[in-house]
Amino acid sequence: MNKFMKKITILAIMLINMLGLTACVNTGADTSKTPGESKMTMEMELDKDYDDKDPFVNEKLFCVSEDLDELNADGTLKMDGEAIVLEVKNNKTKEVLWSKTWEGNVKSEPLSISLEKMSKAEEYVVTLTGTKINYAAIEITFDSNLVQERVKPS
Repeated sequence: MNKFMKKITILAIMLINMLGLTACVNTGADTSKTPGESKMTMEMELDKDYDDKDPFVNEKLFCVSEDLDELNADGTLKMDGEAIVLEVKNNKTKEVLWSKTWEGNVKSEPLSISLEKMSKAEEYVVTLTGTKINYAAIEITFDSNLVQERVKPS
């Protein structure tokens, strides 16, 4: 292979790697749905050994592959601890798009999230913040197959 072909091959590999690092990845898709209808499910947990400082914070990034006027999600929360706050924010501006707080133990409580004007140009973060947590778990399933979890911030 001549030098020109080697350079083209290296450039192509670098481009593919860059796209892979910046692209949205659907790592939490619910595979029980038929192909093309998979909806992303996000799971987050905290326990007393999660961190050595209070409050505990766990975050997951996501994006949408198309602009959406409305995005809804349903989920459940379980908690043994003092308090927990669940927020959905714009990761760049830190604007809170949705928030709910629970205090005291929660055996299993359903929750609904409603978001408006989601942009494919933006990146969003789900933040779970707990104080004096022994255990907390949340599971959220978005109602659109256009939601994808991000591995790294853009």
